[in-house]
Amino acid sequence: MRLLPIALMLAALAAPALAQPRDTLRIGMVQFPPDMHPNITNTSIKDYILNTARRAMTGYTDKGRVICVLCTEVPSLANGRAKVVQRPDGVEGMEVLFTLKPDLFWADGTQVTARDFAFAHEVERAFSVPATVEKVEATSPLDVKVTLKVVRYDFDRSAPAPVAEHVEGPIFRAAKDPLDYGQKSLFNRRPEEPGLWMGPYRIAEFRPNEQVTVVPNPHWKGRKPYFQRITMRLVENTSALQANLLSGDVDVVAPGNLGLTLDQHIALTKSQGSRFDVAYVPSVSYEHWAVNLDNPLLKDKRVRQALQMAIDRGAIVKRVFEGKFEVADSFLHPTQFGRYAGMKTWPFDPARARALLAEAGFKPGADGILVNAQGERFVLDYTTTAGNRVRELVAQVIQTQLKAIGIDLAIRNEPARVMFGETLRKRSFKGVVQFQSDPPLDWVPYTTFHSSYIPSPANNWTGTNYMGLSNPAMDTALAEAWAALDETKRAAAFRRILDIANEDLPEINLYFTTTAVLTPTWLTGVAPEGRWGNPTNWVENWRAK
Repeated sequence: MRLLPIALMLAALAAPALAQPRDTLRIGMVQFPPDMHPNITNTSIKDYILNTARRAMTGYTDKGRVICVLCTEVPSLANGRAKVVQRPDGVEGMEVLFTLKPDLFWADGTQVTARDFAFAHEVERAFSVPATVEKVEATSPLDVKVTLKVVRYDFDRSAPAPVAEHVEGPIFRAAKDPLDYGQKSLFNRRPEEPGLWMGPYRIAEFRPNEQVTVVPNPHWKGRKPYFQRITMRLVENTSALQANLLSGDVDVVAPGNLGLTLDQHIALTKSQGSRFDVAYVPSVSYEHWAVNLDNPLLKDKRVRQALQMAIDRGAIVKRVFEGKFEVADSFLHPTQFGRYAGMKTWPFDPARARALLAEAGFKPGADGILVNAQGERFVLDYTTTAGNRVRELVAQVIQTQLKAIGIDLAIRNEPARVMFGETLRKRSFKGVVQFQSDPPLDWVPYTTFHSSYIPSPANNWTGTNYMGLSNPAMDTALAEAWAALDETKRAAAFRRILDIANEDLPEINLYFTTTAVLTPTWLTGVAPEGRWGNPTNWVENWRAK
């Protein structure tokens, strides 16, 4: 009889705790950014983290329509905020005016102004001179004027994301060079500085290669964030991440290749359906190989064509991804602007692949591996992110498929921070690197294929033409596509871009991904409904049910 009051007391103590709303969220991820400055490296995991605390001038709906995020009205020729102008050199350019919303504040209480956008352009130029943006000016505290050296169809996306001039300006101007600034920047030295952040959250704790914690920005005037603390923690491999999720050490995982693999998502929904919801979000993101075109083994396009035909992408999609991914026969998804019927493709054909390799001067050696005229064995160095179980499985499948045509795939995987921070950024890979690109729905692949974007000391290794493609015809087509305000003209330029890319194959296309967003059943708002892009672009919508 004496136990009953104790049991009742314990129940009474436990009830309020259970009734309290969840106000913290723990996210697990298998990658960690090599640095935190938005202009130094370009990685999906950095975007995932930074988008909780930063915002761009514009964003997209799920249909790819441009919408204002920080501005009051999307510039257009019709509303007069964009106009074509004649430049002193005789070339047509553009002037684009963005007006900021008046209620934007850095997390230290300082108002976001047009000067922060002008300063962002100044920083961007230090790392890599923009191909088309000549000037970004603050014509008033809330008006940002972007001057373009050429006519660009995507002028409404030409404004940079802001960088806090009142915090970073003195550091930037005192630095000896961009490398010195990158080391001294508070983005890398003290990212907990509130004045760096102007999104719904700010970074409150940063442990390199371990975790990042964000808390609400008290000066954010948009929808009030629900969670009072979000911690994003590195778990080095997908198996350990799944164990962490099931044990409750993390509540949710980062989407796509930043978190669990697709087969893990599918298995979890089958075995843990009462605990987790999963949304499969169609994606134009494509998994591919960047090919180092400076490698003598890979210079001949017939070799690259053979590689493309030797990989049975259909079998990989069917067996590894249960048919939820799509075979990529181009860098453009079928839903994206620029595709055309009858474009050149390279279906699985190992016999034709062997014939092309023979034409390129390779013949089988004593052990079955091809050798060239100098007797060098065809050993192809391959790198992807270590710890990603599915990528490692795909690599093993492709290794077997390539061996069937006489190519030895030497797998040399690296941690994501090394691969993106050094290997890709400085083009130090010898063969191919596999990773995923996340292009906008409506894009011209200028920064991927134009020769001016080959990473080099001259652009502080910020270029993203990792292949080293230098093709004057491609450069011309890219420039024409970017400049075409008329869709018919842009489609014609895109046809030439596709023809060159699909003939020369600087990238080996694998598949288009489907982003699986796995969340506990008590969490809502994470899958981007009605919005396109990274889920953290809309982190203020995340809620406990």
